[in-house]
Amino acid sequence: MRFKILFALFYDVILLIAVWMAASVPFVIWQGGNFAGNAKITLAFQIYLIAITYLYLSYFWLQSGQTPGLRTWKLQLLDENNRLLGRYQANLRFLWLILLFLISWIGLFTPKKQLLHDQLAKTKIVSVSSADNS
Repeated sequence: MRFKILFALFYDVILLIAVWMAASVPFVIWQGGNFAGNAKITLAFQIYLIAITYLYLSYFWLQSGQTPGLRTWKLQLLDENNRLLGRYQANLRFLWLILLFLISWIGLFTPKKQLLHDQLAKTKIVSVSSADNS
């Protein structure tokens, strides 16, 4: 299952890059093409992209527990009581995801086989049957 999780994450990152590109258009039009030289505008742009990422991920986490990548690989994100995440838990998971984004995958190779941000947010990714996924 750990490889299914990694493939789902890879799939979601590819889709998220497309979302970032589309979301960047209004910002670039608003600021012009030379905003990269201004540190304050660059920071604002990074915060903007983090907010877009939060909206994208939390929407799927709260609605069905399945991002497009998780749905493709027949996986679902649940809390430790096997329920969909609430807003607080989605916020907590996103915070840990942002803080640990470079090393979180290491958790897949621990006995729990969970991403580090999932362990800290008390969430888990589980397999679902295709009948549950329709």
